[in-house]
Amino acid sequence: MKNNQREDLFPNGKWLLCQPHHFDVIYEINPWMSMKNRPERNDADRQWQDLHHTFLRLGAYIEYITPHGNVPDMVYTANAGLVKGDKFVLSRFRHAERRLEEPYFEKWFEDAGYEVLKIRSDHAFEGEGDALFAGDTLFGGVSFRSDPEGHKEAQSLLGIKDLVLCELTNPKFYHIDTSFCPLNEDDALIFRQAFSDDSVERMSKKIKLHEVPEEEGERFVCNAVVLGKDVILPSDCPRTYELLDSLGYNAYPVAMNEFMKGGGASKCLCIRLDRS
Repeated sequence: MKNNQREDLFPNGKWLLCQPHHFDVIYEINPWMSMKNRPERNDADRQWQDLHHTFLRLGAYIEYITPHGNVPDMVYTANAGLVKGDKFVLSRFRHAERRLEEPYFEKWFEDAGYEVLKIRSDHAFEGEGDALFAGDTLFGGVSFRSDPEGHKEAQSLLGIKDLVLCELTNPKFYHIDTSFCPLNEDDALIFRQAFSDDSVERMSKKIKLHEVPEEEGERFVCNAVVLGKDVILPSDCPRTYELLDSLGYNAYPVAMNEFMKGGGASKCLCIRLDRS
């Protein structure tokens, strides 16, 4: 993969971002999106730059994919697919509006030297937005956006042994990364109210769950990026910052309210490229 020779200079991993030049709400495919409440372009640009600069300040290596005008949600690169080693499973989006992104992401990952694998069934799979690793275990979100069968096919393509399917029951939390954040293989943040009771029980058998306050969960505080012991997450969530501190982590808040108008926050805006 390109630029491997520089990765040792960046201890907190390699990530893909897309600048928000064309970010907008021009359709409604999740409960957060409203064409009557579209993002303020200048504010969105500033918030994205704050996130970007925080990545760089914390020692992350950033790659960029070119934004395109016909796909305003391309800025949410977490939904592009799922990386493991030199393999990349391309997402199969539920909605036609987002399927237009698939060729752009396929070409970028092919050009970057990944083996691009595709979901061959008709089942939806929306990438790292709905599939999060904690150690060797993959937690897959199941809702109106990703199907169990899509997760199972991705599991087979990547040779993942341990898959935990997690039912999301609140439509506002339609991807698992909006309400669950593995900090390491042993600990995770969770917005309990987003999941079925059975799912929480299954998850708790694999990882210790640390519940965030309801009002902060509603602000997408679990939509967080973990860089070693540093965590980038939405602003105005002080009780979760205290929780992270008690677990030995440093919180780096960034304002994300403009991106929440599209249904995402800090984690939605990036995808990890160097997961072994």
